[in-house]
Amino acid sequence: SWKQRDGWDGIAPISRVESSLEARLIQLIAKPQKTGGDFKEIDLLGRQIERLARVNRYSQTGNEADLNPNVANRNKGERKKPKKNFFSDEAIEKLEELFFDQSFEYQLQWYRAGLEHRIRDILKSRQIGATFYFSREALLRALKTGHNQIFLSASKTQAYVFREYIIQFARLVDVDLTGDPIVIGNNGAKLIFLGTNSNTAQSHNGDLYVDEIFWIPNFQKLRKVASGMASQKHLRSTYFSTPSTLAHGAYPFWSGELFNKGRASAADRIEIDISHSALAGGLLCA
Repeated sequence: SWKQRDGWDGIAPISRVESSLEARLIQLIAKPQKTGGDFKEIDLLGRQIERLARVNRYSQTGNEADLNPNVANRNKGERKKPKKNFFSDEAIEKLEELFFDQSFEYQLQWYRAGLEHRIRDILKSRQIGATFYFSREALLRALKTGHNQIFLSASKTQAYVFREYIIQFARLVDVDLTGDPIVIGNNGAKLIFLGTNSNTAQSHNGDLYVDEIFWIPNFQKLRKVASGMASQKHLRSTYFSTPSTLAHGAYPFWSGELFNKGRASAADRIEIDISHSALAGGLLCA
């Protein structure tokens, strides 16, 4: 039989694996038109061949360093302490991939609005993942821009919901975030969590997220203080909330009435259709 003729049973299992990997790798390399999946498989096969080569060396020498190159450096010099709250380039790339793959289309509309506008004021329905989404967006923005990210809620306990979502997001790439504020090891950006009763709120500077603004007492006073934290042109402010009453201080800010105040000329004023029929399917108002 072919097994006897080629001496198949006499070949070590690892050699059979090596032969199969080599044959498949040659087949893929020879393809004139390669897909993304082909390139991924070529990379995988190359790494497996390298791993088997280390196993072969180890079987000959018994030296653990041949099996694991990191062993040789294990006791060399002073060990470096792992950087706190640090993300590798691969981890950041994976976070971005998860961010876009796991966001709903309406959340991606919020993302695109943030690319075009410095101020976002979002009226939303309940339980649609806004805090979850903006927590992830803010972590990525801190990593990519180095800007501080400030989360302002009715209480610090509520602001800590952002913190918990951010910690969970980081754990998806095996990074354990600690501290309050959380300081990103890559660039020093701070993730700052505040309650609206904080006396130090106006002393911070960065991108601002304020949640449930329609439920915050004395919102207009708070807005004047909070907006100063993101007053520079490279910073963004994001306000979002479920609705409460028309008498609430956040209503004129959301509806455009506050913008129109003191603007007598029609050319300077804005008119936003905030009827139910206009807003039912979602509406971007710039």
